[in-house]
Amino acid sequence: MDYGERSTGTRDEHYNLVSVLYHALQGAENCDRYAADAELTGDEHLVEFFRDAQAMQAQLAERSKELLGTWKPRRSSAPLLVVSRQEPRFRRAWRRETSRHGQGPKYHPKATY
Repeated sequence: MDYGERSTGTRDEHYNLVSVLYHALQGAENCDRYAADAELTGDEHLVEFFRDAQAMQAQLAERSKELLGTWKPRRSSAPLLVVSRQEPRFRRAWRRETSRHGQGPKYHPKATY
């Protein structure tokens, strides 16, 4: 098991493909905006360039989706989610205050001050 799978419970291949998918879609959206800006200035060469770049980003996103759909889930002993076993800070402080000298807390953790 590699580091990425140990820390996230997700295989690196899946994480990497999702990352490429996200960035390709983001890139396609940005290229659309850039092409619209180029249209406003009347620069047809830039419009064509940004539309081509947008199409390439869209193709990359589609390919990533296809690859994500072809993988079958595998059984893994890794947890799906890594959860911290520490108590939230306010709870630890509240317990520390209540255990001192048998007195109650000096503040209530849910109170708004």
